[in-house]
Amino acid sequence: MNTHPGSELDISIIDALQLNPRADWAELAGALCHSPKTLARKWSALSERGLAWIAIGPGPAFVRYGCAAFLVVNCRPHAKREVAAALIAEAAVVSVSATSGEADFLVDAFAPSLDDLSQLLSERIETIDGIVSVTTLVALATYREGSRWRVQALDLQQSALLTRPQAGAPRRSGPSLDDLDRLLLEALSRDGRQPWTDLADRCGTSGPTARRRVGKMIDSGRIALRCEGATALVGPIVPTTFMISVPPDEVNRVGEVLGRIPKCRVLEAITGPSNMLLTMWFRSTAEIAPFESALARELPSLVIADRFVSLRTYKRGGHILDAEGRSTALIPLASIFSGRIDRAAAGATGALSSKAGTEV
Repeated sequence: MNTHPGSELDISIIDALQLNPRADWAELAGALCHSPKTLARKWSALSERGLAWIAIGPGPAFVRYGCAAFLVVNCRPHAKREVAAALIAEAAVVSVSATSGEADFLVDAFAPSLDDLSQLLSERIETIDGIVSVTTLVALATYREGSRWRVQALDLQQSALLTRPQAGAPRRSGPSLDDLDRLLLEALSRDGRQPWTDLADRCGTSGPTARRRVGKMIDSGRIALRCEGATALVGPIVPTTFMISVPPDEVNRVGEVLGRIPKCRVLEAITGPSNMLLTMWFRSTAEIAPFESALARELPSLVIADRFVSLRTYKRGGHILDAEGRSTALIPLASIFSGRIDRAAAGATGALSSKAGTEV
């Protein structure tokens, strides 16, 4: 069964850019067997329709530089529409999903520090009218994040041609970001594939400097670029989050094992009753039970305490999504890397709240 509703070339472009988000079209042309002009035209059409985009977000080492947390949010039954709109409008709230089970929403939040996270929770999240409770699970270590997930449309030879060399894990945190770094992040969040010269012009610097600065932020693990595709294009996705517990001395081993699973989207060591959070992107709910059975066989010390199936994702990586997963608006994430966390721009907040209110 073909689970990809998009054309073969569309999906191949998505996969290629998941391997190398800023590869130029000439570089992709050889692997995809199409001219650079054809690939550029295809990508432009996908982007304009909100079917695909390059997102910028926290990288695999973000916890060295800031604070990442997963929020389990419960609210009054008739307040879900308003709560969803308020959560979506928060710039520090990167992703929002309505879920099955005891949680109404699962939220990914990022902040420059624990103090900023505390302020976000006490002044902006917990005060939202309609919220009953918020359980905060702070990320301690990242074993896999979203930029490594792929639609897997390319064969091994094509993948090998486009795979970027992996930078070694930095032994220490990099320097703090300055104003130029923040300008570059802001511009990249709006168009992750804009040419270096255009990016430099927007930020008042040179092309080589822009490329070097962005490269350092990516290599340090502070940020990650990733290509996202709407479900209307890449096919059905059933994000399923498992709260799991393993013996403390096995966390790293389990993290390495689970992090290699192709359908793994996110894997973190966390605080709370369960010490790991795992999000898998299945094609259907029929895959969940066999996966749990396989976990029990392969990792007998692992215990699944709870699982949440995403019923609808409203926001991912700062992008506001419609019912078919298309990007309809963006709240840039630059503030989560700076010394403060800002609300969404006033004009955008009202529009997003209105949009979310009509769709929740």
